[in-house]
Amino acid sequence: MKNTFLPRIIIGSGGTGGHIYPGIAIADELKKQIPEVNILFIGSKNNMEMQEIPKFGYKIEGICISGGKDKFFSISGFFIQSIELVYSYFLAKKILKKFSPDIVIGTGGYVSFPTLYAAKKKKIPIVIQEQNSFPGFTNRIFSRYAQKVCIAFEESRKYFPKGKTIITGNPVRSEILKKFPSRNKACHYLGLKKNRSIILSMGGSQGSNSINNAWMNGLKKLIHFDIQLIWQVGKSNIHRIKKNNPLSNHKNFIVMEFIENIPICYAAADIIVSRAGALTISEICLIGKPYILIPFPWSSDDHQNKNAKILEEKEAAIIIKNEEIEKKLVDSTIQILNDSDRKKKMRKNILQLGKPQATNDIVNEILHILLG
Repeated sequence: MKNTFLPRIIIGSGGTGGHIYPGIAIADELKKQIPEVNILFIGSKNNMEMQEIPKFGYKIEGICISGGKDKFFSISGFFIQSIELVYSYFLAKKILKKFSPDIVIGTGGYVSFPTLYAAKKKKIPIVIQEQNSFPGFTNRIFSRYAQKVCIAFEESRKYFPKGKTIITGNPVRSEILKKFPSRNKACHYLGLKKNRSIILSMGGSQGSNSINNAWMNGLKKLIHFDIQLIWQVGKSNIHRIKKNNPLSNHKNFIVMEFIENIPICYAAADIIVSRAGALTISEICLIGKPYILIPFPWSSDDHQNKNAKILEEKEAAIIIKNEEIEKKLVDSTIQILNDSDRKKKMRKNILQLGKPQATNDIVNEILHILLG
């Protein structure tokens, strides 16, 4: 996009990958359309965004907020959270004054609260991006002050002002939108057999003990059926799994703490098992694979379960409850792998939910506000 106006943009994004990566996707598309755009992220000093966002070439300033709605349920927690919010507001206010942004984008989470509040007080235009079917507290509060609210699910529209809310889908990482390698090439790259089924299991950026335990107990059965597993276990689990379960070293299994080359793993997989984070759901809706969802039961406002139910109702995925993982996960996965008609139906249904233009549509809304 050719324009002499070079906007300065702040993105409040942090806490979890589900808030961080949409912010990065938006920043990448802004850079694509206006290469000289000046983008600054605001995150929490104690969270993964401080290390993750600079990897993508963006500057980030940290504020001192740890979040967690449950903190308000005790007197000491409420006191600490209140101090953090006030202090973080003044830090965000100082950052905004120094950077002088033309617009502030919030992707949800507790980091966004003081950032958006500081923007509101300085009368800087606000754009909100909501990933989940049930919106978070911060986005519900600040939607009334936003110029535009971009939502991923039709089900969340009722929580936001009608005149400024648009359904765009979730912004996803640019590598997900590129043409994937063939399954054969992906299998060769990973050292897996192309003529045997492959499961991709993702427990979120920190891993999942319950998902990991289910696979640990089921490895012998996977070996029996010659099923392969790409298994993301999380940093805190990898040494325990490798040490306590020798079967995890079998040639059919790739065990890693975090998946860096996700397009290769998506391309190789015949079925995907994961939590029900909105970003992962949006990615898998674009690649079209049979999907088993295990909602994180302690997610704020139970949003993962609500996200998952949308896919289940459209017969695009199945849900296994967290308390039933060890009993059902391995057998349910094998059952779907052996049912070609069901796999075909799930692929078709999940692809109908994908929104490949989401990031572009969100950025166009931002630029429309900036350029009038």
